[in-house]
Amino acid sequence: MVIQKCEEEMSQKVSESKKICLGFHSPDRKIRKQTYQELKNFLTNKENDFSADDLQKIFIENHIYFLNGLRDKSETVREEAIKFATYIIMERLPLNDFYLTYTFPILVERIGSVELIEESEEIRLQMLQFLDNIIEKYSNTEQLRPFLNDSVKIFCETVRDKYPSIKELSCQTIRKLSIALPRDFHMQAESLLKPVLSCFSHQRYKVRVEAIKTVGEIIMHSSYKGVDEAIVPMAEKLFDQIPIVRQTVAQEAARWMLYQRDRYSYFHKMLPLLLTGLNDEVESTRIEAHMLWEKVGLQYQQENEKDLKDKLDFLTEMPKHYPNHLKRPNLGCRVLVQRNISKIASAISNELTNWQEDIRVRCSQLLCSLALHAEEDLTFNLQNLLPAMYSAARDQDSRVVANIIQASEIIGLFVPFDTWSKIILPVIEDGPHHGHLVVMASLIKGAPIEYMAKGVFPISKLLSEDYICCSRKQKYQSELLKCVKALLEKYDKCNDDPGYHLFKIITSLMSLKDPNNAEELTIKLYEYLAKCLGFSDTEECLLKYSNELFIHINTSPKSWTVMTDNACIFLCLLEECQTAFGVNLDIISEILIKVLDNETDAELRLKTFYSLASVFENKDIIFQKAENLTSFLEKLIEEVFIPSLVWHAGSTAEAIRTMAATCLKCAFLPTQQVELFVSSDVLTAVAQKLQPLLLSLMEDASYKSRKVAIECVVLLKDICSNKNVWTNDDLIKVYPEVLKRLDDPTEKVRLCALSYIPKIFQDVPNEFTQEHFKGHREFVIDTLITHLDDDDETVQNLVLESFKTLARICSKELSWKIEAHRGLLRNQKGCDEIAKYIQTVP
Repeated sequence: MVIQKCEEEMSQKVSESKKICLGFHSPDRKIRKQTYQELKNFLTNKENDFSADDLQKIFIENHIYFLNGLRDKSETVREEAIKFATYIIMERLPLNDFYLTYTFPILVERIGSVELIEESEEIRLQMLQFLDNIIEKYSNTEQLRPFLNDSVKIFCETVRDKYPSIKELSCQTIRKLSIALPRDFHMQAESLLKPVLSCFSHQRYKVRVEAIKTVGEIIMHSSYKGVDEAIVPMAEKLFDQIPIVRQTVAQEAARWMLYQRDRYSYFHKMLPLLLTGLNDEVESTRIEAHMLWEKVGLQYQQENEKDLKDKLDFLTEMPKHYPNHLKRPNLGCRVLVQRNISKIASAISNELTNWQEDIRVRCSQLLCSLALHAEEDLTFNLQNLLPAMYSAARDQDSRVVANIIQASEIIGLFVPFDTWSKIILPVIEDGPHHGHLVVMASLIKGAPIEYMAKGVFPISKLLSEDYICCSRKQKYQSELLKCVKALLEKYDKCNDDPGYHLFKIITSLMSLKDPNNAEELTIKLYEYLAKCLGFSDTEECLLKYSNELFIHINTSPKSWTVMTDNACIFLCLLEECQTAFGVNLDIISEILIKVLDNETDAELRLKTFYSLASVFENKDIIFQKAENLTSFLEKLIEEVFIPSLVWHAGSTAEAIRTMAATCLKCAFLPTQQVELFVSSDVLTAVAQKLQPLLLSLMEDASYKSRKVAIECVVLLKDICSNKNVWTNDDLIKVYPEVLKRLDDPTEKVRLCALSYIPKIFQDVPNEFTQEHFKGHREFVIDTLITHLDDDDETVQNLVLESFKTLARICSKELSWKIEAHRGLLRNQKGCDEIAKYIQTVP
């Protein structure tokens, strides 16, 4: 009787539910929607005590009605149908694959087909949420297994949905499905990979994050094909602008390396994903990546404890030269990299020259990490890595260059000089660009001094080759200088002396410097060189090495032009060699005679005369250690100055005459510590040859030449007077030409002539004061008197100074001439001053 009563009650409940479900046939959508609410109220009515059997019977009899609402034309009805299906299947019905058998086909139909059936984004999202709830409820149950394929089919479509929220939820639900069916998910995992990877390029970063996590989960259940397919897209996300995206990549990579069942076959592909995070711009990402990487290394160490036993027992101390600012990775991390470095190195070599800037930056960062972990095991891969590093060192992005420098220093620290030098030196020998020098300077800088002890000399010698050290390129010069400084830091006095080669490089750099390098390529480099090589000062360094460099550049000086490398080096060395100038007079004169020949490049002659003039201004220094100075000057005057002062037509020849005379003037300027001509005979011979040319130069078209010629004549007269070789004949030849310049059309020349007349008539030979030279004296006085009335007060004063000098020679003639001309002169004050001065002369 009880059973019969229960059956009657069940029948009645089913009958009532059917009556309610009749509303689903109504053409009015409001009624259809209301029917769902009535049916739910019926099922939630506390007076109706529904057992599991009751609910199952109701579902069997009515599912065709209320589930069919998921296909309803009205969006509001479909929405209500989803809510009811979620309510009854999730909340009321027990676990049973029977209910899912009728539900999944409709879900596949609506949101799992290639053709878009469900047009409403909101409904698609709710249906996907419904599926998410089902998977969560049926997780780890046998009832869900038959519907794995249907679920995957749905996800393959929903993950491609245009609606971001659907993409995001699809990725989350896929991960739930992998947890819900851990033993079966691997059968369909790879079919989800491509659809999920399509989300990697979505503009919403949350979608990208969820997709990365989902790919991470899929790979945990995939074979080698899945890993190969996922690695490249995952690597591309390392360049994402959003930090959390890059951080997620590192997290998933670490999970693969810790738990993926075939991880030992794919370590070389997974390593870059995690190691790149060690150098991320965001600190939190770097910190987490280091923690994860250390965990991976420790696990690898434990799993391979037997293989690593010797290293664990004996290699416990830090390497001798390990940098203090770097933390050495644990043994597991190092070995993991070392065992896979050969597989990674070629990929890095390719990507270092990638056209995308971000890839080059990340790849260069990865190289730093690999170098730090691989240590000396990187040796076998340098042949592949170094060429790519040379190119990357020339990158326009300074971040790439900085990373290449850091990586090179680390390589130099661990890899012996004998190893990397055999690779890089032949390349440099063939002709380097600045990328080669960037890498080599860093290798040298990173190497311990005992590694480099035998390398400083051969590298210095190679870099000092003309075709290597003589470059005018800005970056090249800067990097070559860095090589020099790095070599000096590693210099050991016990080795072969690289001093000359380094001196040659520095001099070449200073000589050919690009204007942008002017601040770093200065004379201070000689000071630095001298200090590093152990010299007491720069002078000692120059004295030791300058002669060899002068000899080296003395090749065909007659063919030099102003742009010839050796010409630039010669002029630079000439200006900077200081006391070494005097020690190298023979070789310097030999070069000067050839460079300043009348047949050589005119521009270079002008520049050389200019440099030589500036050098002669410091005679106290440059001739301090000179021997055979008189011979040097004699040779220079006879073979350089005299040919250069001879008149030739043309403006260029005119400029050279002016510059040569200016240089000669600087040479003749008196100095207290240096006696220019020890031999009076040599001076007499030189003066006899020079004097006619200088007097002729006073008639030159260039006023500068005329002015300098006057100065040179007077300076020559002073030198000859000091040596008692200034004769009356010399005076009579010179003074008329100087007096002519008082009528020069150029004011500067007139003033120069007037200012030097007192010096010409100072300490005249006794013969000039004799009676038979009275005509000469009167001629001088008469000429000067005509200028006493000049409108320029400066001229008047200079004439007065000249008369004061003449008063000491011929006071009577001067007094008589002044008085005779007084009535004709306006400058009575000047006449009075002269007369008064004559009275004071003894």
